[in-house]
Amino acid sequence: MESQELKVYPVQTYEIYGLSKNPFEQLASEGIEEVEAIHVYQEVDMRLSMILSEVIGNKSSIALSIVGPLGMGKTQRLKSIAKAIEKEGGKAIYVKVDTSDILKLTRDIFYALNPPKSRTNIFLENLSRRLGFIDRLEKMLSDTKEYKSRDIAELLVEQLKKYPYSALLLDELENMQGAREQEKIQFFEMLRHVISTMPPGCVVAFASVPEAYEEYSKIFPAFFMRLHYEFKLRPMSVEETFELVKKRLNRVRIRDTDKPLYPFTDEAIRLIHDLAKGNPRQILRLLHYVLSEAAKRAFDPIDELVVTTILEEPKNLQEYLRRIPKDYRDLVEAIVYKFNGGPVSYITLAKELKKPANQVYEALNRLVTIGFLVGDPGGNYKVPYYVRKFLEAGEVGEKTG
Repeated sequence: MESQELKVYPVQTYEIYGLSKNPFEQLASEGIEEVEAIHVYQEVDMRLSMILSEVIGNKSSIALSIVGPLGMGKTQRLKSIAKAIEKEGGKAIYVKVDTSDILKLTRDIFYALNPPKSRTNIFLENLSRRLGFIDRLEKMLSDTKEYKSRDIAELLVEQLKKYPYSALLLDELENMQGAREQEKIQFFEMLRHVISTMPPGCVVAFASVPEAYEEYSKIFPAFFMRLHYEFKLRPMSVEETFELVKKRLNRVRIRDTDKPLYPFTDEAIRLIHDLAKGNPRQILRLLHYVLSEAAKRAFDPIDELVVTTILEEPKNLQEYLRRIPKDYRDLVEAIVYKFNGGPVSYITLAKELKKPANQVYEALNRLVTIGFLVGDPGGNYKVPYYVRKFLEAGEVGEKTG
């Protein structure tokens, strides 16, 4: 009798799932070609699209902010504005803020407007020296005491007027938090003058995390009153997470399937969404790690139980209970709430829940296999040690329902 050939997959192959690679490796939008094809559109994207249509169609000028925690897609939205402006033959100044030095930050803005041709050349060398532009700007950027907010703004707007459409886009503005309060005021005063005098067809936008945004708005409310729009990014819904996963997987499939989420199940994605609290970057980070680990162990499909097996221990009792698949949750909640974490026999548990003993026995052993419970040869089951610590600390909480 001929032995059947066993196909062995290398440690990090995804061929077992019909995928050429892990599609969740790139967490941020930078570096992803045709990022629009995998972007999940939310209401904010529709509103930004309408605003840009107004700017381009009617040569309007708009100032806006995009606020949200890390990983919520702020950079992607700023990049979409830049792309729309450049598509119309305009100039988009995009600066990822990496300093609390307002002199350097302001220089970065002008560098992005017109980069120097070499290290030895003074930036903006193509501008007319006859106007004294370089001398004036260099003097104002030599020291914060020389920083003339209005004059710098006028020089910047003067250059923006040379383009049919323009944009000033500042990303990660929270990185300026380390500046002294007076310097922050100087910089925001400069931006306020830009907004007050920006040419037709211009967009001024910046992105920040909520904590920094709140601090800045208290320091210089006059600037924030000038903004036309304030976009606060929300977490992804479960449905949007499904769309995100489908789009990413579809780009790397090498084998057709009628299950667009495969190798994940719906419930696995729901669980990952809940654990990440809807944060897109956290969702991608969890998806990448789970898929990578699942491929190593040839888990197929990747369901709730696989996800919970791979991910780290929960930080509290409620998180532990939330990770348990809903079909098994009543068993574990009974062990926790009725029997103080166990040990308890499957017979006793079956009577408590009024379920067939063999069904309870199989379910409990499945939970033991993936690490949710601990069993013994006598048919008794209890919660793991880390859950026992929660109970001993008096952490009872409420049932997840």
